[in-house]
Amino acid sequence: MRDFFIEVFSDHSRMIVFLHVASAALLIGSLFIMRFVVQPVEVDVPDIKIKFNTCMKMIRKYMFFTLFLMLIVIVTSLFMHWGLGFKTGNPTTYVFIHIKEALWTFMTFNFIYMFFKYTKAKKGLESENYIEVEENVILIVRYFIPLNLVLSIVCVYFGVVLRGF
Repeated sequence: MRDFFIEVFSDHSRMIVFLHVASAALLIGSLFIMRFVVQPVEVDVPDIKIKFNTCMKMIRKYMFFTLFLMLIVIVTSLFMHWGLGFKTGNPTTYVFIHIKEALWTFMTFNFIYMFFKYTKAKKGLESENYIEVEENVILIVRYFIPLNLVLSIVCVYFGVVLRGF
């Protein structure tokens, strides 16, 4: 299996690194846009039913988009990790890679919990319990998305450190 990753990375290294960086940039941009552009506009909608219906549709589409980006980042990370042979290199570099893996694991669990909160909000919307919807949406938009944004930026910093710039 390791030989497969090394061979594929050696043949397609530029494309893998490009996909990794582009997906990370899109992920950070989407987190930023969702929190600092979409959420403030959504607050100003006067009709509560329209507000939460559109909010839930946006969160659903956003989650699928984010899931797709996270999968690309994780798969390309695996190719770079094994393809570049970090395990046999500098021990400090290897520690940075494990820190990034831990951060991505935490972000993945955070994303799974966001999806759980989304399903609770969706059930609240179906039963017209707008207090439950608002509580769950506030958790997603005000806390979980900014947390993933900060962790993503930290991961980008570690990526720059790993590349040696």
